[in-house]
Amino acid sequence: MDVLSEFFERTSLQGRLFFAGPVEGTLVLDKPPGMAFIHVIERGGVDLVQPDLPRIAIDQPCVLFCPSSCRYQLRAQVPSGADLICASFQFGRSGQHPFPLGLMETLVFPLSALEQLGPVIGSLVSEFRTPAPGRSKALNLLFEYVFVLLVRRAVGEGRISSGLLYALQDGRLGPALICIHQEPQMQWSVERLAELAKMSRSKFAALFSEVMGMTPMAYVTAWLMKVAQDKLREGVPIKIIADAVGYGSQASFSRTFQQQIGQPPGEWLRQAGSEPPPKLRVRIHREWP
Repeated sequence: MDVLSEFFERTSLQGRLFFAGPVEGTLVLDKPPGMAFIHVIERGGVDLVQPDLPRIAIDQPCVLFCPSSCRYQLRAQVPSGADLICASFQFGRSGQHPFPLGLMETLVFPLSALEQLGPVIGSLVSEFRTPAPGRSKALNLLFEYVFVLLVRRAVGEGRISSGLLYALQDGRLGPALICIHQEPQMQWSVERLAELAKMSRSKFAALFSEVMGMTPMAYVTAWLMKVAQDKLREGVPIKIIADAVGYGSQASFSRTFQQQIGQPPGEWLRQAGSEPPPKLRVRIHREWP
């Protein structure tokens, strides 16, 4: 499995249709942390309005790729409104993703420039308009495919040039990251990771920190805690988890977990189990200036 596919599998990428139809006014999203979006604008003009940034006028059918950090509204340019199909994306089950993905601002892709995406978007729109059995599942899968294609496109065009999505596709950092992900039980060191990247220790550490915004060992620890959280949710005993993520004892694992997460493993699991899943609220303001 290639590195990007492996990442999406291990982070449980989940696409969900959450809105489709005309927007007559302003679409306002009250979104929980860690949630990204794709909007397919089928018809009508839309203004992308973001705090402290110039308004972006979208006057043709487009796909918008919106990161979890972005705050924005979609405002129809005319009273007759615009037609949108919107999906949300969550990485993992905790509502938070501890790794910088490298997507910092909303990207706008005209449909006319997305040759490979054209048939997929056509299938998505057709599936949406046809209330056939399995429609919801088909739409979710199509949106996840669109997400992967947009990541490829954004990296290829240099619109994502840092963070995990970029690093996974880098010929030097990618092999080191895939090994961290596939073998969390290994005693990783900067020297061993640099060998996988075929770089000197100092150059690897500098490149990793520049692209990821954290040191290699900080990333290793963060990934191990993410794996541990997943296993805790699955009901795996703490002693077995400690072995699975490379700690010599349950005590040393629990100590690191508390340092990184802020709670002992058992307490974190109890609290995580009692928290309701994050909810996305969608509002449409129909007032016009």
